Amino acid sequence: MLRELLNRFTARKSPPDRGSAQVDALYEQGSTAYRTGRYGEAVRCAERALALDPTLTAAYFLLGSAQLELGNFEAAETAFDACLARSPQYPLLLHATVQRAGAHARADAARGKMPAAERTPASERRRISIIVCSIRPDRFEKVCANYRSLLADVPHEIIGIHDARSLCEGYNRGFRRASGEIVIFSHDDIEIVTPDFAARLFRHLSRHGLVGIAGTTRLVAGHWMSAGWPHLYGQVGSDVAKPGSLIVTVYQVPGAATPDAQALDGVFLAARREVAERVAFDEATFDGWHLYDLDFSFSAHLAGFRTAVCNDICLIHDSIGNYSSSDWQQYARRFEEKHRARLHDPGEAKPVELCWIELASRNEWLLMTEEMCRDRVSVASPPASASARSHKG
Repeated sequence: MLRELLNRFTARKSPPDRGSAQVDALYEQGSTAYRTGRYGEAVRCAERALALDPTLTAAYFLLGSAQLELGNFEAAETAFDACLARSPQYPLLLHATVQRAGAHARADAARGKMPAAERTPASERRRISIIVCSIRPDRFEKVCANYRSLLADVPHEIIGIHDARSLCEGYNRGFRRASGEIVIFSHDDIEIVTPDFAARLFRHLSRHGLVGIAGTTRLVAGHWMSAGWPHLYGQVGSDVAKPGSLIVTVYQVPGAATPDAQALDGVFLAARREVAERVAFDEATFDGWHLYDLDFSFSAHLAGFRTAVCNDICLIHDSIGNYSSSDWQQYARRFEEKHRARLHDPGEAKPVELCWIELASRNEWLLMTEEMCRDRVSVASPPASASARSHKG
């Protein structure tokens, strides 16, 4: 599906003022060559078009995409740099940014580079409680093994809830048993691939009260992605049929963290204890398996806690959401009825166009994430509002 998305994008017309009929024909010929896997021809057509008109932003993107497929990573990065230097609009901006970082990561991986790793000071190793609702013993054991490996040097406990009546009920029950200063609410079908996960999590929770790996800074409806561009942040991976490879959906990664998130995806939520104590999951309204996450994270935001998307924690989710089911829509209506007065107007936000990239290994993903975060400082959280200054979470 990534290839279909990328092909559809590169086949689009360049801006109307892109030049002569000859340039137009070369661009279309190169796009067709790319779509049919003739990447060398696509490179030649893009280069000829750019020789005639070096202002064609989309032609640089086509050139970079074809060079990437050919394994010419440095040439691909140069082409994507040229595309980005011309300040493309969304969605070309997002696609070019991600593809450029992917090209850089593949070049680094080919040279044997390993991602940088953070170390956790002993003073920061606070106790962590991980709460997992699961009715699948195989999934539960697998996710427990993942957490145990990542938190081997950190005091932690894993609390399994195997008979939850709803995710809200299960998470609330699990929290009542939890003893950690930090609490993680986790799906059972995930794998965290960031080896220095603990250090990154402690760093994020030293600045924020609640964090997740994907979400929005502007909530407009019962689906966090409805906010559209440019309000979506984070990334999430999915395994594919090819052994070892994976597909990563990137919303935006402008630094290690994006503060002031209004809603977070529930695949992974981590909070300081005081947040979970003050903002419980609403098991009366959300007595099923949907919208528990938006309600919890939006309620924490409304309560004045600092919330953020952790863009530098890489997580594979072995599932996709079904947002068209009648069950999901029922809970979306409940959510919108509860929070209608506090939701933003959709305004002129651009509809989301998912950006997917296929990577050969988890190491490439970590290197790509490092590159996207490079030379960027996480934006400091804004001061708490006057109504929330007593809650510094």
